[in-house]
Amino acid sequence: MSEDTSNRASRGAERPHDVTDPLLWQLAIDVLSAHEPDDEGHCRNLQCAGQAWPCAARQGAEHSLRLSRGASDSVDGGTDLVPASRWGRNAGPVASRRAPKASASAA
Repeated sequence: MSEDTSNRASRGAERPHDVTDPLLWQLAIDVLSAHEPDDEGHCRNLQCAGQAWPCAARQGAEHSLRLSRGASDSVDGGTDLVPASRWGRNAGPVASRRAPKASASAA
């Protein structure tokens, strides 16, 4: 089964010059456009089923967008990398919720 991708937001978006990971940027743009708020302040995507906006998918896409443009994962010193007029929300830095990785060098 093939999926028509001609209607995705990333197809018509102009990629910024500072993007270091084009595929991650493209996927983040598509998720951002699919997870916008409805009139009641919930995510309009059916997969989020009534979740308050910004939903977890939206927050992950904002984080991915920053990473695709080489932004740091820290909470201080960040900039707004997503134009609020285009995507409707400031995509400033978000603290990582990941635990530190264990060393895999045990032989």
